[in-house]
Amino acid sequence: MVSATDQQVLAFYKNLPFNCHSSPDEQINAIQKRNSVLTYPVLPPLLSPATRVLEVGCGTGWLSNSISQYYKAQVTGIDFNPKAIAFCQQVAQRLQLSTQFSEQDLFAYQPEQAFDVVVSLGVLHHTHDCLAAVRRVCSEFVAPGGYVFIGLYHHYGRKPFLEHFQAMHESGADEAQLLARYQQLHPYLQDETLLRSWFRDQVQHPHETQHTLAEMLPILEETGMTLLSTSLNQFQPIESLADVLASEPSFYELGVERLRENKYFPGFFLFLARKDRV
Repeated sequence: MVSATDQQVLAFYKNLPFNCHSSPDEQINAIQKRNSVLTYPVLPPLLSPATRVLEVGCGTGWLSNSISQYYKAQVTGIDFNPKAIAFCQQVAQRLQLSTQFSEQDLFAYQPEQAFDVVVSLGVLHHTHDCLAAVRRVCSEFVAPGGYVFIGLYHHYGRKPFLEHFQAMHESGADEAQLLARYQQLHPYLQDETLLRSWFRDQVQHPHETQHTLAEMLPILEETGMTLLSTSLNQFQPIESLADVLASEPSFYELGVERLRENKYFPGFFLFLARKDRV
């Protein structure tokens, strides 16, 4: 049974999915112009035509289709939004990609076999229970020896952004003013539909939670995963996990500084982990 929170989130993103261009043609142009997978330096070395990839919460499919386009991997994307699934299927067909998309609830999804690489970026914190979602992704979807790559809002890094827009709202700013401020922070989004999809996702979403890497570690241990790297230290080798964890509160000040500089900083962190072989 879908929770009331998840139903609310689904209704919101049915109206306009996240990272949605004004047309499939625009998204195709964006995929062909730039390999966005390179944004995540730990991901490309894991990908090849033999790699079975699952994206949990694929949205409009920009990442799934990019992985198919540039690495020829065997990609499956799941999302509970039928409007988003229809969009990414159109893009895949136009690009003649083999990406498979399916309308699924991640809490009910039962794949025929586990995957070599499971990716979920900016999705699980919008579910009714982010920790349960992370646990299920790690325990049910990742093959032994496989990898999980997850992105979540950060407990400390996210707060300045939220506080900034909440203060604007409480001071009487209307939607047009909030959108203009967001565009000032995020000016490279030129497609009007794409801009509005990002603004809605970042500022107007009905539900989100924020987390820390420290909070994820017990779940990784419980599900037989070993942490390999994180964006908290720019994906550098983890020489001292204690130092990385101790740095987490400092991301609040970083978020404040980025706002002062009029730079986009949503307060987001990523981590890569590998599942132990049985």
